[in-house]
Amino acid sequence: MRIQHRYLSFEKNPKLLRLLDQLSIPYNTKEKNLDKDVSYYILEFFLYEDNPRFKKMREELEEFGIDPQVGTVFDKADIAQANWFHVVVGEYQYPQPEDGYLRATFNLDSYCNNCGIGKLQNAPFQLKTKPKQPNNQFWGLHWEHDAVFVRAVAKRILEAENIGGISFSKPVLHKQNAEIEDIWQMHIGTELGRGIDDYNLVKEICEYDSHEEPISMGDPKLIHYCGKVKYNFPHRGGLTFEGSVFEGKPAIVRSHEWFGSGGMAMQLTLVSKRIKEVVEKNKLKGLKFVPIVHQRLED
Repeated sequence: MRIQHRYLSFEKNPKLLRLLDQLSIPYNTKEKNLDKDVSYYILEFFLYEDNPRFKKMREELEEFGIDPQVGTVFDKADIAQANWFHVVVGEYQYPQPEDGYLRATFNLDSYCNNCGIGKLQNAPFQLKTKPKQPNNQFWGLHWEHDAVFVRAVAKRILEAENIGGISFSKPVLHKQNAEIEDIWQMHIGTELGRGIDDYNLVKEICEYDSHEEPISMGDPKLIHYCGKVKYNFPHRGGLTFEGSVFEGKPAIVRSHEWFGSGGMAMQLTLVSKRIKEVVEKNKLKGLKFVPIVHQRLED
């Protein structure tokens, strides 16, 4: 794995371009005039911490005041060695009704409105229209990042491969309350036990912070706090689990831990290498596989 620093600039700066050329840093620029008064410009380039010149290049770039986005890039060896993966689906629609989909789709008895943990689905998701991504066999929703939907082909293949621990239900068209053809929500029946190593994770605890500024919801002292924990996704290194937590589990599971920030919370969909092989063998589209690692990133 490599630690990547992604730089974006939206202002033309010939001095910066000269420095990038001097340092032999590849870059991409995009410029477009939308009309006589509106245009945009984007400069993008990357630095990698395993580059022997990384520190020197970063220091020389500091004068331009660009704050890079830090992330991890997994190479072919990381992917080949992984036995489990976190899967990510694209987001294509908003659940309905937009002004009250939570109450329409979930039991909220244990839901925390502050951190987003605790809702329990007890009704089908409602969608405004039938999804219009015919090439994607897997897809997801805005706002609900742990909801995974499949088309008929993917459902049939998963069932033919005897993938255990999952079930399916039908989403419906909002207002019509009619089931949507060729679309199923995939439900995951198994939750892992505790097993994450949080050494590279930022922890959020749903509790009162005396330094927190009042927000539109009112005085922080008056907000309900559930005391539960969730994690931000790591920027440096991968999600790290003890290998033993997966022993004897089905090929698709949910993490015990919750992830997200602010009012968003989700449990991760984790799949075994077998699922990745089934998806790739059948050329099913719509899933991104992020390897789960079992050791800490070296400093």
